[in-house]
Amino acid sequence: MNNHRGGICQHPVDMEAQTISGIKSNHTKNTFFSYNHIVGLVCLNSEQTKRLCEDYKVMFTCTGGFCSDCRTDWFDIDDPSGNGDYELLSELLALSPREVCASPLAMEAQTLSGTPASLTGDIFQVYDATYGFACVNADQSSGKCKDYRVRFTCPAEFCSVSQECRTGWFNSDNPSGIGDVESLSQLLQTYPDRICHNPISIFVKTVAGISAEHTGDKFLTNDVTFGFACINADQRKRSKMCEDYQVMFACPSDFCQGCKTRWFDFDNPDGNGDFERLSQLQSDFPDEICSEPLGIEAVTVSGTPALQTKNVFQV
Repeated sequence: MNNHRGGICQHPVDMEAQTISGIKSNHTKNTFFSYNHIVGLVCLNSEQTKRLCEDYKVMFTCTGGFCSDCRTDWFDIDDPSGNGDYELLSELLALSPREVCASPLAMEAQTLSGTPASLTGDIFQVYDATYGFACVNADQSSGKCKDYRVRFTCPAEFCSVSQECRTGWFNSDNPSGIGDVESLSQLLQTYPDRICHNPISIFVKTVAGISAEHTGDKFLTNDVTFGFACINADQRKRSKMCEDYQVMFACPSDFCQGCKTRWFDFDNPDGNGDFERLSQLQSDFPDEICSEPLGIEAVTVSGTPALQTKNVFQV
């Protein structure tokens, strides 16, 4: 697997083997020291009674997602001028969250000239889709790593998300306290019908429109599981304060397939309160509201989400 990284999944479910001439392994009469999808094939000449081992080739069966054609661009965020060349997934997600999926299926690495990493003779400290790539200069006989770039294979839906299946921008916090925290759980509570529960990627920029990766701030987290958090105490710049950020999420395509009505304002709070009942709205606007809505959103006439008003709702 070390020589074919990126071409073999990390957890195969089955394996086949045959000689280079195409004869299936079970017809060769060789005895195998190991033959399974976890270890691979090992044939030892010392264990054969009549002949040496044949020259074999193997093929693995992987789960469907591994065969995805959804691949990222090549990334080269480091070079070996320091301790080595580090192309770590966590750093790539922080710098380019919209261009890399959070849980890649596989990773490829090659030199800037296009030579596969497995053919360079370098020794790698890390080479997998979970952490990314790391080549340490001290581990090399030459004293220095080549300059590498990496790309990832992502689930097919990461590439199929259209521009339309994205949420709006959310800015639920500011850095006046401990920092700017735009957590997914809190946003889901505040905007339950406007954010999916399983985002594919997250986009972050300041309220002035500057991408988060260009602000120089250090982030505690920036992912689709938690959301975004920038803590003032972690910043080294003179102001010691994070920028004011806003976030947007990309969601699976089915989240965007539902249609939405226009906004309705049938009542006002002059009497006992504000009553925007579905039955009454369907009676007054029979051609504009479906009989069985999937969700409801409520905002003030000025656009403030209902859950931010601190009003208590009967329904």
